[in-house]
Amino acid sequence: MKPVSRRTLDRIYSALLLAVVLLSWGYVIYASTVAARRQLRKEYPDRMFGTSEHL
Repeated sequence: MKPVSRRTLDRIYSALLLAVVLLSWGYVIYASTVAARRQLRKEYPDRMFGTSEHL
């Protein structure tokens, strides 16, 4: 195997870090949306929030 330069390793590590950060923020946004829907359903059980059943 050919040795990899320091610059290439830095780019790979930066891309991996960016991917991890984006995935974790995506999970945070998704989880907060699910929690908000659950809370709305608890407070207003007679209404529908975030579902396509009424279409």
